[in-house]
Amino acid sequence: MNEPFIFQTLPERITALFPEIDSDTVIDLLHNNDEYGQLHQRKKALIEQSPFIPAVLEGEGPIALSAEEHKSLTDYLEIATRMEDMERMQLYFRGHTDGFSYLKKIGAI
Repeated sequence: MNEPFIFQTLPERITALFPEIDSDTVIDLLHNNDEYGQLHQRKKALIEQSPFIPAVLEGEGPIALSAEEHKSLTDYLEIATRMEDMERMQLYFRGHTDGFSYLKKIGAI
């Protein structure tokens, strides 16, 4: 049985598709951007070498860090921020590309 057509505005469609778009963006960066891939590997290695990092980020209660652990946490946060910046930039460019394609499709340009 065919479901009835439900009109969605462009923002509604984008909102519904965003998790997939976001995931595709990260996968694309991992496969096509050497810097992003290296940052991902460094971030993964830091977690393996410093298993306290997830506990600090997601845990509860007091925690004490040595100077070395504090440096590892700072490095991890710098890497995570850089990766997030790269993801946001990629999404920004994708938005421009998609917007241009949409305007062409509707005959606005």
